[in-house]
Amino acid sequence: MPVTIDPQSYQGLDRLGRLRLSPSFHLREFLYSEIATHYGIRNVPDAGRVDEAVYAGAQLCERLLEPLQARFGRVHIRSGYRSRAVNAAGAGKHNCAVENDGFHTWDWPSPQHGRGATACISVPSVSRAVLSGAVHFEALAWWIHDHLTDWSFVEFFATPEHSDEVCFNLGWHEKPLKTITSWRGGVRALHKATPSAAERASLGQMLERNASI
Repeated sequence: MPVTIDPQSYQGLDRLGRLRLSPSFHLREFLYSEIATHYGIRNVPDAGRVDEAVYAGAQLCERLLEPLQARFGRVHIRSGYRSRAVNAAGAGKHNCAVENDGFHTWDWPSPQHGRGATACISVPSVSRAVLSGAVHFEALAWWIHDHLTDWSFVEFFATPEHSDEVCFNLGWHEKPLKTITSWRGGVRALHKATPSAAERASLGQMLERNASI
């Protein structure tokens, strides 16, 4: 059934946040944005496009975030949905890509990859394991590669303010990219040197042993 919500009204905004995307996630937790707060911009889907945002966000949550959380515990949402206006305010000065349709801007499809949704997240149990030196962060990349069939792309960040978390973008698309990029220690396209299935399995098992929930 179509979602008939006016995101510009208070009543609509209240209903918008209550929309369930999956058993554990509601839309509200993906709408907060420091950029939106700082510049006074409403971070909500465009009028008439709530259905598109909900559909894409539900795929992200159901196919990727729920199974990740089921295995490793709480997923921390650092950044989720961005309206076109919020993204434009952040482009070039707050690390927002100039074009985010189909990525963080869930209500508009990507011209190349169709409908999609991205969230920047961390997983506290995984962060603890990686930052303690018990396991390398790439083990998470290969666990996602082998266990989350519908992943589109993974991108790891390494800026100083993220030093107490292993933060990464995780995205779903109708036409998946299948790329894994890391900015930790310099930019690298990890998918171009994918380990063997046996090596990936070993890394994944090490991650599961050390990232207890």
